[in-house]
Amino acid sequence: MNARPLIAVIGGGIAGQSAASVLSDAGALVTVFDKGRGAGGRLATRHDDALQWDHGAQYFTARDPALKAVLAGLVARGVVAPWEGVIGNLGPGGFTPTEETDARFVGQPRMSALVGALGTGATVYDVEIRDIAPRGPMLTVTDRHGEHFGPYDGVVVATPAPQAVPLLALAPELSGRIAAVETAPCWALMLSFAAPLRLGFDGAFIDLALTDGLLSWIARDTSKPGRPQDTAETWVLHAAPGWSAAHVEDEAEDVAARMLAAFARLAGGLPVPLSARAHRWRHAMTTRPLGQPHLIDPRRPLGACGDWCLGARIEGAFLSGRSLGAAMARQMGLRPAQASSSASQ
Repeated sequence: MNARPLIAVIGGGIAGQSAASVLSDAGALVTVFDKGRGAGGRLATRHDDALQWDHGAQYFTARDPALKAVLAGLVARGVVAPWEGVIGNLGPGGFTPTEETDARFVGQPRMSALVGALGTGATVYDVEIRDIAPRGPMLTVTDRHGEHFGPYDGVVVATPAPQAVPLLALAPELSGRIAAVETAPCWALMLSFAAPLRLGFDGAFIDLALTDGLLSWIARDTSKPGRPQDTAETWVLHAAPGWSAAHVEDEAEDVAARMLAAFARLAGGLPVPLSARAHRWRHAMTTRPLGQPHLIDPRRPLGACGDWCLGARIEGAFLSGRSLGAAMARQMGLRPAQASSSASQ
């Protein structure tokens, strides 16, 4: 093994970057591969000229001391800020503000800023890794074009569970465990309006009965800190998991029209939007998690992490990546500079 082990991390979201950070701090040389064109994973931001939408994860909370410590530094740097918008539940009786006391945080000026702040600085974007293979005691990875990278002393797989299964064919005991994880899709709709909508709230969880099971969440994206205020008002809508699953193969234009119509019914009418664009997240949320913070092959430094390990929360992805990073560092004889999370394998 090299004096400084070489590690590949497949997936540049919160879990992958958290694992990369722990391994890098422990002395490894880490390269993160992400198939997207920029940082984020589902902490993603879509741009259209001066407009932007956080069309994936809407916000995150922090309960674990490890994440709280990281957030304190990021808040001080201006990378993360609390979202103090009016959030609640929209039901048959109208809007009710939530009584939740946990602070809601967002990256600023966009959600993906959180991932970028956690990154190792050695992230390669627009590379989709599809295969992991042994080369003697080392491992190589191959992208969709057949290009090989490596060899590496270890590989972290930090993709959605369905994508991790074929990647871990080299370790069938791991891929078999991950195959039992269940996820659900989500359609997101990004809207912009020339003038503010007077709805009286900034984010709402929707009673499914109000839209025949279609919408589950609506949010005024421009109410988040650090967002552009001198352009159009932007909104993000999420369809419910059941509806998204039933319409996962529908055309984006048809989905956008149906989601917009449901929003108009909730709002009692809407002006014609400046723009309306739907995005499909195939593996948006975990409905049956793994039940432990990470998986690692006892024979070699090869493992998997993600929000699907313990649930669908951003905090879960962060802790899963830290947990695997620390376990892999120990397996390679390194000493993690950061203590592993309170969750253990």
